[in-house]
Order: sequence, then structure tokens, then C-alpha cells
Amino acid sequence: MNPLNSRKSLRMRCASLALGLVAVSVLTTAVASPSVAASAPAASSVQAADVRLERQIAGLLRHNEGAERVGKDRVRLEPGVEMTVLASARAAAGMSDCRDGYACVWQHDQYNGYRLDFYYYGTYDLGGYSMPDGVGWRDNITSFFNNQTGGAWMVAKDWISEGGSGELVRIFGGPGRSSQSNVGVDNNDRADVIELYA
Repeated sequence: MNPLNSRKSLRMRCASLALGLVAVSVLTTAVASPSVAASAPAASSVQAADVRLERQIAGLLRHNEGAERVGKDRVRLEPGVEMTVLASARAAAGMSDCRDGYACVWQHDQYNGYRLDFYYYGTYDLGGYSMPDGVGWRDNITSFFNNQTGGAWMVAKDWISEGGSGELVRIFGGPGRSSQSNVGVDNNDRADVIELYA
């Protein structure tokens, strides 16, 4: 046997053995660590949700002059009025997110979608507040929770015009601790003004 051929043959066998060991090592790691592969999609899902949240906050700040971010998912539109966007890593918490002392309205039924929170007594024109895409809040409310104390009222009104004159007409609301998960077909997406008073 030629000694050159036996060295070449030995080198080829060593190279084959090394490649086989690498393949076994990769396969063992993949089988032993399924959580590594499983956590990658979960991490990218959270990152995508965070990117979406930041985009919504940026839209709020752009479309509401003088607005200021006051929380991860919340922007103060003016003193006593805050808007909450959909949080990144959890489903909407619903009416339990409405803080004590506030009257809260939601974009959709069952306390879902964007939320506006009101704290001070007064009359608030919903046309003065915009969602992240620039759409105003006027005619965009479907559920509410008045979480004020001491019998304070929250009332939504709709501007009705007939025969050349118009007036604000109460369409839904109630005293402290009252709520509706859906204001009904007749009152859905009709509110122009929110009033808070004692």
C-alpha cells in the first residue's frame, strides 16, 4: 500500500468523523433546547406589539397639539383628559382600567378599543380630541363607565338640529359607578360632547 494514499485516507476519515460529530452536536442541541426555538416567535410578537404601541403614541402626540405622554400607553391631551391606547403585552383590561375618580368612555362595546378618561367637572367637545390616526372622537363612543365618587354625573350629548335650530340632547350617562358595555343601537357613535358635573 502506498503510504501517501493511507495518509490521505486517514485525513478523509478524520474529516468525516469531525463532520459527523458536528452534525450530532447540532441535532442534540436542537432537540434538547426546544424552548430556544419556541421563544423566538414569542419575543418577536412582543417586539411587534411594542412597535405598534409606540406608533400609536406617536400618532396621538402628532394629532393632539400640546399632548404629553404620561405612561407607557397613555397620553394627557389636556389637564384632566387622558387617552389610553391598546397596551402591548396584554389584552384590553376593560372597565377595570378606569381609575377611581374618572369617567371613562371607550371606542367600542364591551369596554374595548381606545379610551378617553375625564377627571374635572366641565363640558368637553369630543371634536377637540383625535385618535392616533387623526380621526376625531366625535361620534365614536360605544361604552362608558362613570367611576367618579360622591354622586358626580357623566352625561354624553348629541347635537341635534331641526328646522334651522339645534340643541344638545342627552343620549346616555349616569351618576357615579354607572356603566354600559354598549350604549345601544340608537345611541352608538353619536356622542358629540361629554359633561361631568355634581
